[in-house]
Amino acid sequence: MAASAIISIGAYAPSRVVTNDDLSKIMDTSDEWIRTRTGIHQRHMALAEETTASMSFNAAQAALDTATMDAADLDWILLCTDTPEMWTPATACFVQESLHAKRASAIDLTGGCAGFLQTLELADAVAKTGKIVMVIGTELLTRSMDWSDRSTAVLFGDGAGAVIVAPDRGQGIQLTHSRTYSDGSQTDILQKPYGGTRNPIPPEIVAHGGHHRIHMEGRKVFRHAVQRMSQSAREILTDVKLPVDAVDWIVPHQANQRILTAVADALHIPMNKVFSHVQNYANTGSASIILALADMFEQDLILPRQRLISVAFGAGFSWGSAVWTVQSLPPTRFIGRDQ
Repeated sequence: MAASAIISIGAYAPSRVVTNDDLSKIMDTSDEWIRTRTGIHQRHMALAEETTASMSFNAAQAALDTATMDAADLDWILLCTDTPEMWTPATACFVQESLHAKRASAIDLTGGCAGFLQTLELADAVAKTGKIVMVIGTELLTRSMDWSDRSTAVLFGDGAGAVIVAPDRGQGIQLTHSRTYSDGSQTDILQKPYGGTRNPIPPEIVAHGGHHRIHMEGRKVFRHAVQRMSQSAREILTDVKLPVDAVDWIVPHQANQRILTAVADALHIPMNKVFSHVQNYANTGSASIILALADMFEQDLILPRQRLISVAFGAGFSWGSAVWTVQSLPPTRFIGRDQ
């Protein structure tokens, strides 16, 4: 049966680091308040001249360079983000031009924090036909926050990741199996309501930045995230007949530490098998799983023949899981990884 594989990984985190203490100077919060509730110590924030497209380009170019591949070889650029360069054209088109990927068709997708796994499932199907796909997960979230709302603004950071997906030739990370889901009946629990055709932005809301406010019912989001990520992980393990104790690593969406710990507990997986660097990067949305993978490879945490499970949950609600088999270590470059 045809398969595809991730053959290269590129990641980018902006050089500007904002600590919890920095945030305590502009809002009613403290390092202790943020750490105890989220596990987050700091986050990376885009510089004034950076945009979603420029961060995406950095990650994509890193993936191409480390694979010694020319952008002209790409057939598709699939870019997932909730913070696009502009409404139209697609952010992927800006990246395509910057890369000089003249042959690639370029489109944007959005799926909240589960968007990367959803986009990767589409890329897997395309790559199985023989094509080469660049998948980018990217978010510039810190420019889309209401900085008077400590319940949400402290959670997020900026970053971009890119993977090259190609027909499986026995190298890289084989995309063994995936399951993704959505439940549109839950859209009111986690959303950023203003700015689309349903809720145009009133001038009086813009005046005090309320158009950036994220509506999140924290307790409900926590419960749904833990239940749905753990359930989808159980289902996919059943699909591939893989016992939980045979999993070498869980590579989760880096939402916050409380969610990661609760998912591990629900799956009866020890925390030393659950990768977390949320303390240094916060929640980077659709970029977070790629940043985590890149960090793990650069720290030599992943070895050939290991089995990885990735899980994610986000607005929509959308969620899912994937099983990956490490056939060989893909070339990886992480620009801006914390030392």
